[in-house]
Amino acid sequence: MDPDIDQDYAEFLKLLGMRIKQMRKERGLSLRDMVVKHNYHDSQWRKYERGGPINVPSLLKIAKSFGTSLSAILEGLGEYPTACVGEAKPNPKKKQSESRQDNGKKKKP
Repeated sequence: MDPDIDQDYAEFLKLLGMRIKQMRKERGLSLRDMVVKHNYHDSQWRKYERGGPINVPSLLKIAKSFGTSLSAILEGLGEYPTACVGEAKPNPKKKQSESRQDNGKKKKP
């Protein structure tokens, strides 16, 4: 794997762990609450908060436990500045809606 991607992934997981911990605390939940009320294993939850690997089903379960959306948990994480991604090139093809201003109806002669 690309070393830059490995580093980005590690940073992403670290930030995600910090976000999960912050959201837990904002909701007034203790680690014990996550284990008892939400059925997480103590060591697994600690790993999430430290930035360990996490899969999508686990993220969905966390979102449900927090009463929020997955997008709220992930918002802003892993975003790259435009300079890193490069300029988006416009698509030379016109969109169908732009090319047919008559809403798909043929004009009568």
